Amino acid sequence: MIFEQDLIVFEIIDVLYLDQVNIKSLNSNRNFDALSFRIEADTVIENNGKQIEFCNNSIAFFPTDTSYKRTARKDKMIVVHFKAFNYYSKEVEFFQPEDYDKYRSLFSEILEVWRKKDISYKHNSSSVLNRIFAELYRDNLPTDNVKSKIYPSVKYIKENYLKHDFSLHKAAQQSMISDTYFRKLFNREFGTSPKKYIISRRIKHATSLIISGYYSLTEISEMCGFDDYKYFSVEFKKITGVSPSKYVYNYIE
Repeated sequence: MIFEQDLIVFEIIDVLYLDQVNIKSLNSNRNFDALSFRIEADTVIENNGKQIEFCNNSIAFFPTDTSYKRTARKDKMIVVHFKAFNYYSKEVEFFQPEDYDKYRSLFSEILEVWRKKDISYKHNSSSVLNRIFAELYRDNLPTDNVKSKIYPSVKYIKENYLKHDFSLHKAAQQSMISDTYFRKLFNREFGTSPKKYIISRRIKHATSLIISGYYSLTEISEMCGFDDYKYFSVEFKKITGVSPSKYVYNYIE
C-alpha cells in the first residue's frame, strides 16, 4: 500500500475541496493518482468486485488508471491529485487513522497553500504532501517483533535481500527452522510469501535507482540482486504494470 512506502516521488496536479450529496458516479481511465481525506462521508466505493465503506476522517488512495463506482449520500473531502512516479497499484487503498486531527490539519494546510498560490506554492504544497506521506508511513510502519520466532530471519532478509548470494535457506537457518516452516510462519505474519516480499523490495529499490538517472537498466538489475535481466524485467512489469524501459520513458515524460 502507498501508506507503507517510505519514499514517494510525485508531482502535484491539483488540490480540491469537494462537498457533494447524493452522488452516483463511475470513474475510469484517469491518468493521475488521488489521495483524499474525507471530513464527512457516507460513501461506498466499488472496485475490483470489492466494496469499501468510507466514513468520517478516512483517508483513501485512488491509483491512476483504476476504475471504480462511487455512491454517496454525503461526501465532503479534501483531495490531492498528483502523479506518483515510483508507486503503482491496481486497487483503491483505505486507511482509518487514529489521530485524524493531525491529518485534517495537514490536508487543510495543503488546500490553503494551493488556493493562495503565493510564490513557490507548488514547492510548499509538495512539502506538505511529503509530510502527509511521512505521517502515513510512520502510522502504518510494522514494528519488528523481537519475540517472533522468525525475527532473526526477517532481520537477515532486510539486511541482505539485495545480495546475489542471498537465499531463503540461509534466511531460515537464522531462526534454526526448516525452509517449509519458515515460509509458513512468514506468510502468517506478513500476509505474503518470503519470495514475493523480497522481489517487491528489490523492485521498489530498482524504481528509486531508475529515478536517480545514474545507472543503466542492466546495472540496476544487477544492483538489485537479479542475475538475469529478463527475469528482472518480467518481475518489474508484474509489480509496476510496465516494463523497466517503459517506466523510464514514463518517468522522463
